[in-house]
Amino acid sequence: MLRQARVTSESGAGVSRRPRTAAPLTREGIAAAAIMVADERGIEVVSIRRVAERLGSGTMSLYRHIADKDDLISAMVDQMTGRYAYPDPEGMDWRQRVHALARTDWRMFLEHPWMLDATSSVAPPFGTESFAAMEWALEALEPLGLEPHAAARVIMTVNNYVQGSVRVVLGERGDGQADDPGLNWQRRLLDVDLERFPRLRRLVRHPIPERGRDWFVDGLDVILDGVQNRGRAPA
Repeated sequence: MLRQARVTSESGAGVSRRPRTAAPLTREGIAAAAIMVADERGIEVVSIRRVAERLGSGTMSLYRHIADKDDLISAMVDQMTGRYAYPDPEGMDWRQRVHALARTDWRMFLEHPWMLDATSSVAPPFGTESFAAMEWALEALEPLGLEPHAAARVIMTVNNYVQGSVRVVLGERGDGQADDPGLNWQRRLLDVDLERFPRLRRLVRHPIPERGRDWFVDGLDVILDGVQNRGRAPA
């Protein structure tokens, strides 16, 4: 009888087996699966249930690692921030570092537009990768001698500029191509009667170079010129 029971157990007869995921669940793995869902369908469809389906797991299993949807989005943002880590600052001055920061974030938001809503829908802190990014940015501004809160305002202003510029580009083309918004705006107004608005008419008729102009960098430099005047760094 004992041998028969062992054989029955080994053969699986009469034993209910639940399907297992290919790998143990982790917070990082859950966030990675959620990122894939967001990349494919947008942040608005991301849920614990959909991510569990993606992983072939039960919903309750995810709750051992993720508290709720806000916690899930925080984990997604932190992981994405780590994927787009800022470069080694060796040899860069403060201004070059802020340009590198802006370009890195620009690429991240264009390649993963759901991050625009994710970073605004859930309040920080997001996690260690996000803390590391903020530390990098604060260190970049140290040569300016700004007070901590003033430096934080600079970072927030640059971040708002980057996100706003990405939203303009996505709205203009819908495909993330970085056409010059100023040039597009000028073209749309060329045939409009602006007789009553002489300054606007002069602006519209003033030529903007079709090539050789990086409107994103130009706008960022306007911000950084003001930042430099507030700090103590040399030009």
